[in-house]
Amino acid sequence: MVTLKDVAKEAGVGITTVSRFLNKDKTLNIPMTTQERILNAVEKLNYKPNAVARSLKLGKSKVIALIIPDFTNFVYNEIISGVEETVQKYGYHLTVLSDSNQTSESFVNLVFEGRADGILIASNILTDEDILNFNAFNIPYVLINRMNKNAKAFVAADDENAAKAAVETLIKKGHNQIAIITSINDMDTSNRRFKGYRNALEMHGIDINPNIVVKSEFTEKSGYYAMKELLNKGLDISAVFAVNVRIAFGAIAAIKNSGLNVPKDISVIGFHHTPICEVFEPTLTTVRVDLKEMGIQSTELLFSLMKKKTIKNSHIILEEFEVSEKNSTGVVNVEVAHD
Repeated sequence: MVTLKDVAKEAGVGITTVSRFLNKDKTLNIPMTTQERILNAVEKLNYKPNAVARSLKLGKSKVIALIIPDFTNFVYNEIISGVEETVQKYGYHLTVLSDSNQTSESFVNLVFEGRADGILIASNILTDEDILNFNAFNIPYVLINRMNKNAKAFVAADDENAAKAAVETLIKKGHNQIAIITSINDMDTSNRRFKGYRNALEMHGIDINPNIVVKSEFTEKSGYYAMKELLNKGLDISAVFAVNVRIAFGAIAAIKNSGLNVPKDISVIGFHHTPICEVFEPTLTTVRVDLKEMGIQSTELLFSLMKKKTIKNSHIILEEFEVSEKNSTGVVNVEVAHD
């Protein structure tokens, strides 16, 4: 499939310029010669940015597709619940797909081939170029819990301030050697959570120690080995902030397996809350974001886009969050912190 990148390269201009020109952006001011080069490139490469839009006029599938990273991540259960509830309200059906071994082109084809009328994307694989291609094809889509300046619409949590509040909860308990287990991948969500971690430390005059910053996949197993890596360094760590709840579960298992106690020796706090947090031993302190509401608002926004309604704000940040304190965090153990 010919992409915006191909057209931009052929015309000798930037991808953004091509996208804005094809979408008839009235604020775009480029010479007539440049416009002609873009049009010639479109014709030469047989680029059809409006093919999807035309196919949408032919009929409706009455299906909304939700793309998630994988089916094993139970964090998405609440999002799915909110999406499904809203989809059914509009008389549509929901199909949930994993982005494993998928490409952005396969997402486009969901609409192009009439298998879905709109897409909700909670995937991590989309690049800036992919987003621009979505825009050029006029595909109805909303990013869920992802922020991208080029995206036509997204609904995301205030990850930065939520993470900051989580770390400040630890600081208020006397912790100043706070490790972080962040994502091994360059992800918008984990990047914002790391920024919140950094901001909390800086605001309280605590230097960031790069030796207690480790990376992990968003799985229990990866979190376990990341925590083992921290412990093997032999550094004074009194608390850990895990940017994902599954990482936190793995971290606690590693701490306990090393003969240490949570929270007496090391406190642990995770991002996002699931019912398992309530029965885990110890019960897990988490940052709670209303993921069901995120699913509801994302779906409502998608239907507004599909109906071509005037939307005042298509970049929505859910500012409400709560630090739910359980048994995995406690006051710093002075003897441990200063060994």
